[in-house]
Amino acid sequence: MATDDYRRKFADFLAKQPMTSDITYEQVARAKTRDELGITSLNMVLVLVNYIDEYTGNTVTMRPEWVLRLGDIDGILSVLREIDASAVVPTRA
Repeated sequence: MATDDYRRKFADFLAKQPMTSDITYEQVARAKTRDELGITSLNMVLVLVNYIDEYTGNTVTMRPEWVLRLGDIDGILSVLREIDASAVVPTRA
């Protein structure tokens, strides 16, 4: 998935979260940092936990090394890519 696709996925996911529901794709597209979007570090962690739950069924756990990447949008998108790549897909019988 391309960076712009992840930017859209991130914006769409933010729109579904109670603490970030007023953030639009256009704002995400312009922003360089999460601060520009008004997302606190605590809310970013909560968004990430919710993302992990929704997109991986909790087959991925939070990693401490991600925290430093959650300050800027490109870092957040890279974490989302890593989460998606790490998700365990159930095998079909």
